[in-house]
Amino acid sequence: MACVASALVLLTMLIVAALAAAGRHAGGQWNEAFLHVARRFKGVYYAGGWFSDPSAWIQHGEAQGRVTLWHIRTGSGNKCMQMTLQQRDVRAKCEIFSHDTRPSLLPPTRTLARVEFDWEAFRQRWYVLADDGDEIRHLLSDGVRLAIDQLWRSPCGGMPGEMTISLSPGWLVVRKVWRLPRGVDLAQFVERTCALSDQISLAGAAGIEFVVGEQPQLLDDARCGVCLENLASDIVVCRRCNTPHHRECWQYGGGCATYGCGGRECVAPGVAPLAGPHFSDEPRTAERPLKPR
Repeated sequence: MACVASALVLLTMLIVAALAAAGRHAGGQWNEAFLHVARRFKGVYYAGGWFSDPSAWIQHGEAQGRVTLWHIRTGSGNKCMQMTLQQRDVRAKCEIFSHDTRPSLLPPTRTLARVEFDWEAFRQRWYVLADDGDEIRHLLSDGVRLAIDQLWRSPCGGMPGEMTISLSPGWLVVRKVWRLPRGVDLAQFVERTCALSDQISLAGAAGIEFVVGEQPQLLDDARCGVCLENLASDIVVCRRCNTPHHRECWQYGGGCATYGCGGRECVAPGVAPLAGPHFSDEPRTAERPLKPR
């Protein structure tokens, strides 16, 4: 009897191992793509199988992020790439989505209202819904809008695709319909999502104002584009795109941290006192981000 029980246990273990191996094989090229991303960003990789999708956890500055496959509710079989990244500079809820995006790709938007703006080229491609239009218009800086367009056009050989960007207090979530499981394309998606997050941080920093030329730069409560720590002293600004960095972080990275900039020259900004009713002397309290919807 003991021999029979042992044989059954051994057989069960072999079946479980075989199913696990078959599950990993079922992930195929998607598993390879996510493994490439985990290695590229020194993150943690989780293999997909029959009952789970592959995923990768990465660290971007102080923020944690997760990239995975997301299943579109229509059951069409299309894959959707999703990246969730902590974003502490967002205080409003917002949905930004391209005109051709199917409704099933969007989370619920009943509590959000259409945001009007004057950027004609941006309006031709994007809808914006939010619970605080003024806050979102402030966040949609030139750099943020450019980062959104770059993310929209990648990868797929530069062809745009269905995409939605969800902002909520503490989080940034990007979803994009995906077709080819290529690691280099997926890595570019992650890079450009991180670049979008960086631009949102710059736009959301209280008291920051970039002015081309020799005018003083307002850098109160701004954060470094490399380490995302507050810029209290020894600051340099990229001569090409005006993004602020710690001098040590600039030297460590060998240039500007903004994706696609490529700047290699920096200058020390001028410093001006805060003025006007838009700014507050009250310190910002750090809040633990809520789980994204």
